Amino acid sequence: MRRMFVLCSLPPIALQIADNDSQLQYRMHDDLAEYINNNFKIGGDTCTYGEGASGSKRLRTAMASHMNSYFNPVSPVLPDDISFSAGVTAINEMYAWSLADEGDGILLNRPIYGAFENDLTTKARLTTIHVPMDGVDPLSADVVSKYEAALQNAARKATKVRALLLSNPHNPLGQCYSAETLKSLCRFCQKHQIHLISDEIYALSVFDSGNPDALPFTSVLSLETTGLIDPDLVHVLYGMSKDFGAGGLRLGCIVTRNQKLKQAMRAISMFHWPSSLSDAMAATILEDTAFVTRHLKASRERLAENYQLATGILDDADIAYHKGSNAGFFLWIDLSPHLPSPPQMTTDPLESERLLSNRLFDARVYLATGEEFHSEQPGWFRVIFSQEKEKLVEGLKRVIAVAKQQNAE
Repeated sequence: MRRMFVLCSLPPIALQIADNDSQLQYRMHDDLAEYINNNFKIGGDTCTYGEGASGSKRLRTAMASHMNSYFNPVSPVLPDDISFSAGVTAINEMYAWSLADEGDGILLNRPIYGAFENDLTTKARLTTIHVPMDGVDPLSADVVSKYEAALQNAARKATKVRALLLSNPHNPLGQCYSAETLKSLCRFCQKHQIHLISDEIYALSVFDSGNPDALPFTSVLSLETTGLIDPDLVHVLYGMSKDFGAGGLRLGCIVTRNQKLKQAMRAISMFHWPSSLSDAMAATILEDTAFVTRHLKASRERLAENYQLATGILDDADIAYHKGSNAGFFLWIDLSPHLPSPPQMTTDPLESERLLSNRLFDARVYLATGEEFHSEQPGWFRVIFSQEKEKLVEGLKRVIAVAKQQNAE
């Protein structure tokens, strides 16, 4: 009883949510709030419905300029290529509703950001096909054979696959796709006439991890599509929540040159109408290119600091993690050697992972489980390292203590 009292009296530490609430020792939020307070003034127009439900011309122009500066597109992104909504979550739901019929399939690799499941199935009711990698690097060109097999399996079940959804940089692996792999995936999508959707929400949260082999970010917009893929099949997702630490603005967008998709999404955009206040704030931020440069530079430097801190702690404790990360806010850590024995008579291989998750919860540290990311092996967890340093260190200490306790048992 005394041990439980001590554990429950500890303050909780959440290392599972990449929503920037404590991103980069909270300083990024402070920097952004200070900028907004000093440079943004509420006008009468921000209290109206604005120019429509897909973002103002001013915001779409500012975002187009931003993406032309940082995403290296082969053809310049135009304001009309961009449609905004109240977050990328809403964008996921809208393109799923627009591109596919109920029951149609969409391919995703494993592991992958787990909330895609809700985004794509709750309203649009797509069939998410989480493709087993069976040891193949999901970011390598070899992955095409896995998607081919999944496509054939879907056909046998009479499931029509409409799209392949990528997370680039990858969540939870924290790596970027190579141009070679992206081109291979474009050829695959062109061959089967399915859409390639690239979620690039962490595009500019790429930092120096100290690994010389880590790949820089490559956007699918930077690929020459001639002879590779019909540009009407290529779509990019982006927003303000991650790179800018501004999830509270609730602004996400899709970049597409597919006129029919744009029309379909804009027809239902009134259900996800972005705030005119958020629209104007984001435009003000994006138009100030000097501030954007400073803000992103600070973000990358702080991410690199916390990455080195977290990996150093894990290395000292002999806790394994996915190597090669240099993007996003997370580490994919392997706690499989510390899984407790499953209850007798259970046939669910994930039960041990759930038990370990509960024991971490008892220690007042919260991690996202591999099950949430459709991991193929139990025992993997996602750790968010973009925290206050003191909170990050204490959280990892609790994880290590639970792991050691499991070994002792």
